[in-house]
Amino acid sequence: MLMTVYCGGCRRRVHYWASDLVKVLDRFHEAHDPPWPCSRCRSREYLAMTWHVPSAAELANGLTVRRPVKKIEKWIWRNERA
Repeated sequence: MLMTVYCGGCRRRVHYWASDLVKVLDRFHEAHDPPWPCSRCRSREYLAMTWHVPSAAELANGLTVRRPVKKIEKWIWRNERA
């Protein structure tokens, strides 16, 4: 199954495999709720999430699907007075 996130603000469409999103997101995350803000305009306001099963013709025409590569642990720092 292919999950598609569409941003009405910048008109960007990004496709994800549902099996990849299950690995990355919390298991209680609702499928209609976009998991993060738009990477182009940084807004959640105009996002819509849909799903469909891609046809063989779609896959043969070179459909671009965003896949996870690796998880990066990020340190967050704060300034304190000594």
